[in-house]
Amino acid sequence: MTVDRLVFIPFKRDQAGDFIAETKKAEALGASTHHGRKFALVCYDDPGKPLASLGFSPMTRVMIAGHGSAGRPYVSNSAGYGQKEYLPYNVVVDRLIEKGLPKRYLGAISCDVCYSSIKNDNNPAFADLVARYLHKKGYRLAHTIGYLGPLGAVPEKISDKHKFLHRVVDLMKDGVEVTVKSTDAKERFLGARSIPRHLENLAAVANTCPAY
Repeated sequence: MTVDRLVFIPFKRDQAGDFIAETKKAEALGASTHHGRKFALVCYDDPGKPLASLGFSPMTRVMIAGHGSAGRPYVSNSAGYGQKEYLPYNVVVDRLIEKGLPKRYLGAISCDVCYSSIKNDNNPAFADLVARYLHKKGYRLAHTIGYLGPLGAVPEKISDKHKFLHRVVDLMKDGVEVTVKSTDAKERFLGARSIPRHLENLAAVANTCPAY
């Protein structure tokens, strides 16, 4: 698969909300970004195993689309588009695998979810849980990426100092909100640690997010 970025929406297309539109906007702005990325998009109910064609693909990044918050083991689809659904990290990964993710995949799996690298008092970060579950399922070559704050899905101009458009993350520094390039607000996870018992085998839930 000759793309730089593969956006994986772990929901059905009619439940994907604005994720599809945002992906199309990001691709349309490709010439204005630093690297001019080529995008592909896969939803959970797309036919076949489209991720199987990724192969090793160390230069292709899989991007999981969803909404989240710090320490929440679930991602959700967009509000206002049909039924609200909350998918736990394990269901998201199982759907990736169901769509054909190869065990030999060498690239990064980016959790394009707000606060996906932030844990809370009870739970590891969402991106960390995805990495741990992938490791448990035998995916030892890939790693995950999470973000330290709200993540913008569509590249934008940060300031006149930046020639290109960038995806951005909003951070709080000394009580002031600052906008930075996403690459400056990310964390990588390798998945070697075990999954906490209270987070094992979570199930998808409709309408209301379970306590976490």
